[in-house]
Amino acid sequence: MTGIAMRMGYADTPLGQVHYRSAGARDGTPLLLLHQTASSSAMFEPLMEALGGEFWLLAPDTPGFGGTPRPAEQASIALYARCVRGFLDAMSVSRCMVFGHHTGASIAVQLAHDDPERVLRLALSGPTLLSPAQRSALPESAPPVRLREDGGHLLEMWQRIRAKDGDAPLSLSQRETLLNLAAGGWYREAYEAVAAQDFAGQIAALRCATLVFAGDQDLLHSSVEPSLALLRKGRSAGVAGAGTYICERRTGEVAALLRRHFGEASESGETSGEAI
Repeated sequence: MTGIAMRMGYADTPLGQVHYRSAGARDGTPLLLLHQTASSSAMFEPLMEALGGEFWLLAPDTPGFGGTPRPAEQASIALYARCVRGFLDAMSVSRCMVFGHHTGASIAVQLAHDDPERVLRLALSGPTLLSPAQRSALPESAPPVRLREDGGHLLEMWQRIRAKDGDAPLSLSQRETLLNLAAGGWYREAYEAVAAQDFAGQIAALRCATLVFAGDQDLLHSSVEPSLALLRKGRSAGVAGAGTYICERRTGEVAALLRRHFGEASESGETSGEAI
């Protein structure tokens, strides 16, 4: 990042330390950013650069990914959301906006469902409203990588990541390859957690205004309109030609969507009396 200062640190929570990135002034409206599996908060650096002058941005690494240690408990979206609540408490954030991408969207919905007074507004990129076939296939898309003497496992993961977006910058693919390798078996467990979540029931119960969107090359693009149909206060958007790395590769368009959706909350007075 060049235009705005970004900090990294660790927050102490009841579930252990959480590694995070932050940017923007603490007196700004808090905007929580939740990453996909098996990435980390590093995926949000371009977006934080774009939005840091307008919000106080907080991007934790969810348990077992990036710099946050893996917990002793079995992976579940409820566990991830509980960890995020502990992180927000540690940062003295009582209310915030929330943006989640893929697995981050699952966690964002769980957080808003379990703690509705905490979440002012939601934005979900690639909502995880999965069909039965997708629920079965998702964990199988993250098979364990067996370490090999000749280093073939490194090429195997590289090829898996490049298959997601063959036009992505090599530096982005390298970052994701290393993060996915570091996650190990926790990668598959996280996908099992996404498949097990009652996403439909939780999103239908939400009371906050929610934006759902995805690039039309994203495998979860098909979940946008069904998710919108379940929402009480929903709107949708699309980004033509974008895929799973929409936050990094189409930063300006994502920032514009979030700026408009979350900015309306400030204009309507939803953020007045914010306790930070």
